[in-house]
Amino acid sequence: MSADPPATATAADRLPRSAPEGDAPSRPTPRRWRPAPIHRVRDLEPRDLRIFVGIVVVLGLLPILSAVVVLTQGWRPSGDNALIGLRARDVLTGHLPLVGQPSTGENFGSGVESNHPGPIEFYVIAPFRAVLGASVGLAVGAAAINAAALVAIGWLSFRRGHLPLLGISAFASLLLVRSLGGNFLHDPLSSNVGALMALALLFACWSIVAGDLRTLPLFVAIGSFTLQDHLSFLGTGAPVVLLAVGVGTWWLARIRRRASDTTWVRPTLAWSVGLAAIVWLPVALDQLFGSHNLTAIFQTFTTGDGEPSGLGFGSGRLAEALAPWPIFMRKVAVLGWLHTPSTVELVTGYLVLVVVVGLGVVAWRRLRTDLTAMVVVVAFAALSGLYTAINLPDGAGVKAANLRWMWTVSAFAWIALAWLAWELMPRFAREVVGVPAAGFGAVATFVLLLSVVSSIELSTDRDGLLAKDITRLTGNVERELARGTYRVTYEGGPVVLSIGPALVHDLEQRGDRVYLDIGPFTRAYGEHREFDDQPIDGTIFVTTEAATAYPEGTKLLARQTVRVNANDEETQTVRVYLQTGEP
Repeated sequence: MSADPPATATAADRLPRSAPEGDAPSRPTPRRWRPAPIHRVRDLEPRDLRIFVGIVVVLGLLPILSAVVVLTQGWRPSGDNALIGLRARDVLTGHLPLVGQPSTGENFGSGVESNHPGPIEFYVIAPFRAVLGASVGLAVGAAAINAAALVAIGWLSFRRGHLPLLGISAFASLLLVRSLGGNFLHDPLSSNVGALMALALLFACWSIVAGDLRTLPLFVAIGSFTLQDHLSFLGTGAPVVLLAVGVGTWWLARIRRRASDTTWVRPTLAWSVGLAAIVWLPVALDQLFGSHNLTAIFQTFTTGDGEPSGLGFGSGRLAEALAPWPIFMRKVAVLGWLHTPSTVELVTGYLVLVVVVGLGVVAWRRLRTDLTAMVVVVAFAALSGLYTAINLPDGAGVKAANLRWMWTVSAFAWIALAWLAWELMPRFAREVVGVPAAGFGAVATFVLLLSVVSSIELSTDRDGLLAKDITRLTGNVERELARGTYRVTYEGGPVVLSIGPALVHDLEQRGDRVYLDIGPFTRAYGEHREFDDQPIDGTIFVTTEAATAYPEGTKLLARQTVRVNANDEETQTVRVYLQTGEP
């Protein structure tokens, strides 16, 4: 492809010009690709500006509202969230994390211990924890990440397609939130807190592929968070990021050679490179001098005796993601999304992808850089998700966290389908359906927003049923336990995996020094918390077992009966014991 004329050129500049009358025929001006047009907020009329601000403000405040609702109902960190809270505290106390939380990759055949690629979430949440406190800071910090992702989606979609695309993208984003449940907006769990950011990454990649290089710093920020956050986002996001980097380099060479104003290029590149160097520094330090986590991740994906899920599994997941109704539009129960797609789903799912690509060919023939770039990103994202699902170790697919791409790719593909259909529609047809469509969309978005807000409830949150009981239990332990240095270990039912980290989190927040001795789970707490015969004031046992399981002289600190299942009255009794001296 040849380089662009200036971005301010009109559509007529892409057409051959006829020679003036009486002159000898001239050679037609070649049709050239140029960066996609940019819509700027500062150019909006007052009415349109109010619409833009209203949509973006609602998107940004929704996750914060989610956090406020559950915090007022007694939300507190437990389980994995408590571990994330501890690692965010490490940022503030000088034990700087270099990798993310442990992954489960070694459980599916590789046998290689690996962590999620980077610790970026801990560093982002740490300031919120420092200002707002342990529980509030953790929930609000996670909500702020999702708020930033939603605002980025809104701004990038406006930049590409003005208010109509902003409305489509906002509606689709709310559908995705409704599918996963409004509670995920404040959930710090890696696979949840990165979902909307992964969708924002597709918009950022689209902007770069379309030649909008002024968004490069935002692309670096969104891409870095997404790729570091969770292995599943690395597998599906990295190919699209590499595509954007390659095409962006192509655009950069032509912009620097042909654009009339290139004064913005150098500072934009400097900010982008500097930001990338900062946020990837911990990952690089670990790879050079620490646990070599990137090598472990590579071995996790390439070694071991585990069988891959295979083409049938992968193709079924892609079809289910795209087939009407696509997965991001459906509320799904736990594991409800994982079923064998019917023949109709397989056909319609791939038909959706074929239609998107077909419309992309039409856009390509018309030299529509913006639409062509969007279709290219859809295709790369879909193929990356398919490849990841095919190579997912057999058994790993039972976790929605490993297939979160189904929601993000589904949402972006259907946004693309709607936008391509709108942009390639004849002008008179758009004028006929434009106002009714905008009115219907506004009403539907309002109803959808109410549905999302009504789904935010502590009792339906992950570990939400345990929250108040855990708070009582840890409070009783703190009243009975003198401040000091303790070894903590636990065993028993799955409920202990939620309560144990919560207790450690609260004891450290109180000022105790805590070491862990709980087998393979210990590394989730950080190396400086591993018990290695350090002097201690006693050992704390957290268990669902009877008191007779522990040596004579063990003191019962607290007992709490907890409800573990919302669908029935099943309960378990958790006990916390203290043994002074050596166990």
